[in-house]
Amino acid sequence: AQCVTIGARFFAQHGAVVGGDGFSFVTPEVSDIEQVRATLGAERAARAQSYARIHSLGSVQIGDDVELGANACIDRGTVRDTKIGNGVKFDNLAQIGHNVEIGNDCLICAQVGVAGSTRIGNNVVLGGQTGVSDNLLIGDHVITGGATKVLANVPAGRVMLGYPAMQMQTHIESYKGIRRLPRLFRDVAALQKAVFKPGSSD
Repeated sequence: AQCVTIGARFFAQHGAVVGGDGFSFVTPEVSDIEQVRATLGAERAARAQSYARIHSLGSVQIGDDVELGANACIDRGTVRDTKIGNGVKFDNLAQIGHNVEIGNDCLICAQVGVAGSTRIGNNVVLGGQTGVSDNLLIGDHVITGGATKVLANVPAGRVMLGYPAMQMQTHIESYKGIRRLPRLFRDVAALQKAVFKPGSSD
């Protein structure tokens, strides 16, 4: 592909693509997506709209000792460059959006998607099917569990899990609470029957 710089000892499995145009489009008028963001999902007037491509002018810069799994994709930057540090390893079907910057010695597992303009620090591990929203900052030494959805910045050193992503211990406590809900509902129903007996004046 055009405008791609690759360091030493680069290895790519079958079907990997580096330097494709980023997924960048614009609408002539305010789009439905922009309306939803502005109104937090309130009702909107649905209408037909077309999308015009924004051509990618940036490049992809890949450091040394980087490996790409089968069908992994790294898009070129829209304006500034997409950058991959030294020693980064990508599993199969990883998708790296335009303008993304990834630090050194990161591990990007299968089916991870990183949206455009996000910056990822050094020694980060993104578990399988992790999704990272656009324009975020992920600090050094962050780990995300499988299927985690990152919607906000993550400070360095955090272990994140869940949707939306939260610190692992908080997620585990929340999950335990959800599993207790059926029993709590039964207990509350029993208390209501004991307090509000048939024929009560209240």
